[in-house]
Amino acid sequence: MRIIFLDNSIYLNATSLNLKALDSIQKILLNFSAELSNRNHEVVIYNQARHKKIKKAIVWKNIKDLKQDKADILIVVQDIDLLKYKVKAKIKFLFLHYRPQEKLDKNIFINLIKQKFCILYSNNFVVSNLPDIYKYVPKLHFKIGVSNHYREVKLYNTTQYNTFVTTHPLKGLDWLIELWTKYVHTKIPWAELHIYSKLLDQNEVAKNIKIRNLKLSLELNKDSGIFIKSPLPQKEFISKLANYKIHLCPSLDNSFQYLSILESQAIGIPVIARETVSIYDCIYNNETGYIVKDELSFARKIIQVLSDNQLFATLRNNSRLNNYVISWSDAVTNFERKLNENTFYW
Repeated sequence: MRIIFLDNSIYLNATSLNLKALDSIQKILLNFSAELSNRNHEVVIYNQARHKKIKKAIVWKNIKDLKQDKADILIVVQDIDLLKYKVKAKIKFLFLHYRPQEKLDKNIFINLIKQKFCILYSNNFVVSNLPDIYKYVPKLHFKIGVSNHYREVKLYNTTQYNTFVTTHPLKGLDWLIELWTKYVHTKIPWAELHIYSKLLDQNEVAKNIKIRNLKLSLELNKDSGIFIKSPLPQKEFISKLANYKIHLCPSLDNSFQYLSILESQAIGIPVIARETVSIYDCIYNNETGYIVKDELSFARKIIQVLSDNQLFATLRNNSRLNNYVISWSDAVTNFERKLNENTFYW
């Protein structure tokens, strides 16, 4: 089949995974398209490519050059503004990872219906958070995969007292920093919290006042074992993950991108997270990590896992068996099966 993706995030191609740090949506696009290409589908991606090129059997083109094209399947990634591009396709998907920031008004709904789009969604919360009228738009759940490179990481070192977080700075990080300094650092002062954030790693003064306040808080607590790290390309980041005992998720945002949590679980890194609807699609409470509601419980679980090697070993082994984690091969096999059944479409 000929499959066309429309993406309008940043410039990337098939080699970008190991060249620069990417967010979850970009990583999903690259892995999804690569697996489709491996199965001999013809894959074309229109994005911010500077000029037409072929990388790993995928054709990359600049979206501004798209006048008309045709495919068996069209997949528009997240941005509803891309619906304006006319691509003739037998099946059309709007691939949503979170609710679009644009207002989902009646005109967008009519556009989806007229063009016969189906909503492809990776996060169950996306569907429940859509306006009521969107119940009339066909939908198909796509269970995202995890790269096999994460399963290859070995976690033998149980002497580390390192934790890490990859959340957006404005999604619970202030809460976590206060919790860390108040409870964790006072109990085990040798423990470290590593925050991977481009926004916080930049030296220039942030425009957002909340980010500025967060940087000030970090400066005031610089002796509390908290370190800011620059986000890394996938290969480099994977090489660092064997040094961590816990992945912390302080976000209360139900539409968060949980690929990084699934990746940690594939390695065997337990996750401690605040309770949201979506987190139950990632981890098993008390088995592969902990889902907690309050500050004190969150801190106690961090201290407990860091201090108890036997508990960590049990959580690690359980995490590697987490059946929420599937390979990209299985993810695409499921997708192809649903396409063949075609029960979701008109």
